[in-house]
Amino acid sequence: MLLQEAEKIASWHLCHASWDRNSLSIIATRPPPPTKNIQPEVEVKTLFQFPNNGSWIDNVVLRSNGNLLFTLLDAPEVWSVDPKTGNASVAHSFPNATSCFGISEIDDDVFAVVVGNFSTKTYAPTAGSFSVQKLDFNKAGAGNERVSAGPAASVIAAVPEAQALNGMTTFTKESNLVLIADSPIGAVWKVDIKSGEYKVALNDTAMTPAEGVPLPLGVNGLKVLNGYMYFSSTTRMQYGRVKLNDDGTAAGDFEIIASGFLPDNLDIAKDGTAYIATDPQNSVVRVTPSGQISLVAGGQLSTKIPGATSCRLTDDEKTLYVGTSGGQVAPVLGTFMEPAKIVQITFK
Repeated sequence: MLLQEAEKIASWHLCHASWDRNSLSIIATRPPPPTKNIQPEVEVKTLFQFPNNGSWIDNVVLRSNGNLLFTLLDAPEVWSVDPKTGNASVAHSFPNATSCFGISEIDDDVFAVVVGNFSTKTYAPTAGSFSVQKLDFNKAGAGNERVSAGPAASVIAAVPEAQALNGMTTFTKESNLVLIADSPIGAVWKVDIKSGEYKVALNDTAMTPAEGVPLPLGVNGLKVLNGYMYFSSTTRMQYGRVKLNDDGTAAGDFEIIASGFLPDNLDIAKDGTAYIATDPQNSVVRVTPSGQISLVAGGQLSTKIPGATSCRLTDDEKTLYVGTSGGQVAPVLGTFMEPAKIVQITFK
C-alpha cells in the first residue's frame, strides 16, 4: 500500500488496519451513545509544531520537572519540549531503528521506550525488530551532533517474538514490570525492566483485531490505575479494562466500558475518567467510568488536532497535552494535512 493510494485507503498507525475511505467516513462520523457527560469548556493552543509534513508524534509523557517527552514514528527519536516556552529539542536518538512508540516512567526521571522499525510510507512494521530501551535523565549520556548532553541510554530487552510493540504502561514501579501492547496479535507482553525477562501476560478476544480487517490493529493504548489495566482496541472500536493479579496477569474478565469510536492512546484521571485520542477522527474524547462519552476538543471536520494520537494529563488534571500525526492517516476533508504538533488543552 503506497501513499498515493491514501485517497482510497486509510491506514492506522502501526498500519495494521485499513479501510475504504467511504467506510472510514461512516464509522468516524457515527455518533456516540447518548450521555450526560457534558462537553467541557477548554482552551486549545499549539505548544510546538514541526516545520514539515510527514512528522508523526506517537506518545507523550510528563517529566517531574514539568517538561514533556514525546516519541516519533518517523524517526527513532525521543524529543523534549518545555511547556513554558514551547522550545523543543531531541533528547535522544536511537541507532539501528526507524521509530519510537510507547514511553513510560519506570523510576524517578527514568523512562522505558519501545523502539523498532516501521515505515511511515508503507505503514508496515518489521516483525522481530522491536526492543525496550531505557533513558535515565538522572545521568548525562554521551551526546551526538544534535544532542549535547542527553540521558544515559541502555537496553532493557530485545523482544524478537513481538510482531509490533506499541503502547506501554508501567504496572507498578515496585513490580519492575512494564506492560506493552502487541497490536497485530492482540496481546500484552510483560517485561521485567531489571532482568530483561519477558512473556505474554494477557490474551483476550477484546484485544484482538476486528475480523475481516486486512491489516489488523488490536490493542493499542494502555494505562494502569488502581489495579486495573485500561486499554484501547482500535479496529474493534472499543475501550475497556481488566483487573490484574500481582504478576500482571488477568484477575477477572475483560470489561468493555465504551465503544463506537476509534481509540488510540489514552490517559486516565484519578477518578477513572479516560481521555482518549481518536487519530482519524481528529479529536480527543472523555469517557466516564460508566462509559458516557463527550468531546473534549477537535472533531471529524476540525483542523485543531488532526490525527490526535496520544494525550497526557498534568498531575493537577487542569491541562491535557495532545500529540498528533498531522492527519496522515486520514486527512481532514480528504485533503488537509499538517506537520505533527503538541497541543495544550486547558480546562476552564
